[in-house]
Amino acid sequence: MNKIETVIFDLDQTLLDKHESLILFANHQYEAFSLVSCNNVSREFFIEKFVELNHAVRPKEEVYEELIAFFQIESALFPAMLEDLNHNFHEFVIGYPGLVDMLHALKTAGYKIGMITNGRAFYQLSKIKSLGIEGYFDDIIISGAVGMRKPDPAIFQLALANLEASAERTVFVGDNVKADIVPSKQMGMRTVLKSKIAHNEYADEICNDLFELPSIIAKLA
Repeated sequence: MNKIETVIFDLDQTLLDKHESLILFANHQYEAFSLVSCNNVSREFFIEKFVELNHAVRPKEEVYEELIAFFQIESALFPAMLEDLNHNFHEFVIGYPGLVDMLHALKTAGYKIGMITNGRAFYQLSKIKSLGIEGYFDDIIISGAVGMRKPDPAIFQLALANLEASAERTVFVGDNVKADIVPSKQMGMRTVLKSKIAHNEYADEICNDLFELPSIIAKLA
C-alpha cells in the first residue's frame, strides 16, 4: 500500500461547524434587525427556519426571499440582511474542537494539506481566514473561483495537480458521502468520513473527532 503524503479536506461540516455557526448568526440577525417587532417573530422559530434554509445548497438571495415571505418581514430589510450575511457571517464561524491542533499535527508530520470547498469564493475564503487556518494549507480550491464543483472529478484532479500529489497517496476527509467520499474514493484516494454513523461502504474510516484524525491517517498510511 502506498504511503500517505497528502490530506485534502472539505470545509463546511468537516472543519467548520456550519450548524452552530448558523445558529449564532441567526441570533445576531434577529437582534440586529429587531425582528421581534416584525409580527412578533419568535427568536427560536426564526433561528430554526434560518438554519434549515441555509443548510440547503441554494442561492442566498432565494433563502432570504423565502425567510422574508415566511415571517412576513418588511421587504425593505431584504438587501440589508443579505449584505449582512455576505460581509459579516465569517465573524460568527466556529471550528470543530481540535481543528487547529489537528492541522498543526499533520503539518508537523510532513503531510501536504489541501482543501476543496463548494461555494462563493469571497464567502468561503472569509470563513477560512476567520478560523485562522489558512496558513496550514498548501492549496485551497473554492468552486466559485474555478467554475466547477464537487462531486465533479475535475475539481479533485485539479487539487491533486496543484499539490503535485497522486490519488493513491492521498486521503480525502469530508462529511458528504455523495460530494466528498464517493468521487474521491472512485479516483483512488483513501477516504475518511466526518460523521457519527458507524459504517459507510465508500469510507475507509469514519471519524467524528478531529483530535483522532492524525492517528487515523497514520493508520491508513
